Amino acid sequence: MLRDDAGFTLAELLIACALIGFVMSGLYALLASGQQMYLTGTNQMDAQQTLRLAVQRITAEVRDAGYCPTCGTGSPAITPFSAITSANATGFTIQNDWDASWNGAAGINTASAVNYVVLNNNGTTTTTQRGEQSIYAFSAGILTRQEIGIDAAPVVLASNLAALTFTYLDRNGTVLTTPVSAIQEGRIRTIVIKAVGQPQVQPSTFQAGRVQVAMTDTVRLRNRAP
Repeated sequence: MLRDDAGFTLAELLIACALIGFVMSGLYALLASGQQMYLTGTNQMDAQQTLRLAVQRITAEVRDAGYCPTCGTGSPAITPFSAITSANATGFTIQNDWDASWNGAAGINTASAVNYVVLNNNGTTTTTQRGEQSIYAFSAGILTRQEIGIDAAPVVLASNLAALTFTYLDRNGTVLTTPVSAIQEGRIRTIVIKAVGQPQVQPSTFQAGRVQVAMTDTVRLRNRAP
């Protein structure tokens, strides 16, 4: 018997190739969309984590700024010092009296570290070195903190930030346009932190994975001069 030599015609082959191409294009679009969603989610999580850690560090320290164990003691009572010594839109300086040497007029060490005694749960004490002034500053996408007497140079808390601003409010929630004068008058009650973060590796030539995360937090100065 003769073998059947019938096969595909050119038209059938072209139709089959077109169908395969159509299916593959759909699969490629689905794969590309999934990759983009994964990259966007990963970058967003990266930016959120960086912002959250930086903002939490700032708020925790600002809440405790102005620690003064001697304030209110004695006769006449020792007056407190200002918890914040400098302030502008890109940074501020806060201070504490860790070694309990404030006498109402002096006692904040602005050059070196001091001994800070911590009482443990079992009644024993632990002595650590602390700086009585901490400087927060933002420049060129980098947020730094320097604890005077502890850090030889500013320490990076967050980098590649898109924006970061500090706003200062009085007791009525009114924005203080002249923070330096407000410090002298003791009118700063609240610091508003507005930050915009982005992933450490932000795509620049295409939109896939490009994200920016905004975060705002408000922190009140608990220990403040009246």
